[in-house]
Amino acid sequence: MAKVSGSTVIVGFDLGHGESALAKTYTDRTAPPVVLDIGSTGAGRQHVTAVAEHPGRGVLVGREATEARGVTSLYLAFKSPEIERDEIRTPIRLFVEKVGRDARERDHDLSGSRPVRWVFGAPSGWGDELIRAYGELLAQAGLTDVEVVRESRAAMLYARDSGEVQLDRDQLGGCVLIADFGSLTTDFTGVLGYQTGPPIDAGVQLGAGLIDRTILERQLSRHPMADALRETLQDSRFERLRLELLCREAKETFFRTDPSRFVDDPEATVGGTRKVVTRAGNAYFEVELTAAEMDTVLDTPQPSLGNRPWRQAFRDALHEAAGRLGREPELVVLTGGASRMHFVQEEAREAFGADRVLLGLEPELAIARGLALAGRMGLHAAGFRTDVRKLIKGDRVGSLVQDRLPALGERLGAAVAEGMTERHVIPAFRRWRNGDIATLDDMAEGISRALHAELAEPGNARLAGAIAEWQNGLRPEIEELTRPICHRWHIPPSAMELPAVQVSGGQMDIPFDSAAATEVLDNIAKVVNVVVAGVVAMTLFGAGTAIIATTGPFAVIIAAVVLFIGINEGREAAMTRARQTNIPLMMRKVGGENRLVSKLRQGAGPQEAQLAAAFSAQFIEDGGQKLVSEISKGIAADLEALARDAELFIS
Repeated sequence: MAKVSGSTVIVGFDLGHGESALAKTYTDRTAPPVVLDIGSTGAGRQHVTAVAEHPGRGVLVGREATEARGVTSLYLAFKSPEIERDEIRTPIRLFVEKVGRDARERDHDLSGSRPVRWVFGAPSGWGDELIRAYGELLAQAGLTDVEVVRESRAAMLYARDSGEVQLDRDQLGGCVLIADFGSLTTDFTGVLGYQTGPPIDAGVQLGAGLIDRTILERQLSRHPMADALRETLQDSRFERLRLELLCREAKETFFRTDPSRFVDDPEATVGGTRKVVTRAGNAYFEVELTAAEMDTVLDTPQPSLGNRPWRQAFRDALHEAAGRLGREPELVVLTGGASRMHFVQEEAREAFGADRVLLGLEPELAIARGLALAGRMGLHAAGFRTDVRKLIKGDRVGSLVQDRLPALGERLGAAVAEGMTERHVIPAFRRWRNGDIATLDDMAEGISRALHAELAEPGNARLAGAIAEWQNGLRPEIEELTRPICHRWHIPPSAMELPAVQVSGGQMDIPFDSAAATEVLDNIAKVVNVVVAGVVAMTLFGAGTAIIATTGPFAVIIAAVVLFIGINEGREAAMTRARQTNIPLMMRKVGGENRLVSKLRQGAGPQEAQLAAAFSAQFIEDGGQKLVSEISKGIAADLEALARDAELFIS
């Protein structure tokens, strides 16, 4: 792998709605990212996404925030697209600032001389403007270099490069569905041939946090001090948040437990207890989850999901996402802590087949690792894009197009002239001979108009074929220019191949929206039609070697006309007068139709070759320089588009 100048530490900061995690990697290493312990107390590999302000202890995060008494503020599960609200902006800033400071204190790599880039994730459904504003907010938390990428891309890179998902790298070159399950949303992303499109479903509001709140409500409803507890939770938002967290942890414990335990003992429970001080005295809020209770929770209608149960809504979202792919996925990768829920895996395997569904060893840490990989890839990709832009801004592409433009003129000339005698000249001659056309000049104009109309037809297979053949001939030479860049960045050279252009029914078939093959066609067509008028007239009545000239098959007619009208000028003047004269019908019959048509056909080859050569020369003279510029711009746009997709090959 080519090295980026210097070495940068990349920190993937998965700021989740429920939990948060950090992972670290470096631009000059290819090893998988490592997960960092975070928190001033070494809180472990994940933090509960909670932050509080304490009058004596300052800002607290994670478990410390939820357990501390006497806090003046407590925020839990605050990641939201509504970042203009103070109740969202404030906890994000406080949490990121505290976690970042603690991480720098614990890890010397983050506080040394090397630059550090912090890469955060955003749900797939967030638009570009929201992501930009989110990045600005994160930068206010004291981090010097902040990047925000979509979590769907992080999930794809995690699956590809982390080493935690057992798959062949080539599998990601097919059709892949990535499902990232979080507390706030479930994001589905399709990947086809390493190309990630827009989110398949723009961040379904199907977060596992709904399950936590359902557990809380069910446990409250059966508690003997339910009224007192509800009164306390209404008065104290802090206590409600703490009980929601208790329910979340019970849920996570349930799904981390081997399912066979609940099969062997249907009454087996997992849970926890918390003391709550109410006006009626101390109440011990206990969460007990059995397999039957969890089934009931998952089958409880959710108003925010159109009164569908969470499990049904997930099943519907899974099938809808698969349907939007347009084809059966070869691979389904599950990430996010909620993907540990047994039924999530079961539903995915039932929908797509057990052999196609993959889950990492630690799916709850997948996004943090993927964000670190995305940051590393982003810096490497920046170097790749710089090389591509140097190629584009240099003169090598323009010089190549300039050198090959005569070949385009030759192909277009042949497309214009080949068969012209049979298609246009002979039919026009017959109409003139029968008196349907007044003069030879009128006949030439008619031939020119017919040729114009022919070239203007959208389905002109000869013209389209000539352009396609020329462009396809240019492809290997462009690839030779991009091949060294691909080798430098360990990208398959095929990733930067311009698409082959096919012609079917006179229409160009281009694999993607190629500027060089589509937008430039209009400019070529305009030049072609401007050139045709002058070149056709010159070739039909040019100096002594034209299709219709005194030395051609019309010589006997021209000679008769000269005698008839008594022209005493030179040959060229006589020819001009003859072309403009409405020759009597009787004189048009001189020489016999079959004999003249035969002579036209005998001379068609060299005369059409002359027309093609004249057209080619005039084409280059009239439009050459403009076309070099336009075609070069089109190729540059294509290379930029290819480079964006090729970045996904970079590790």
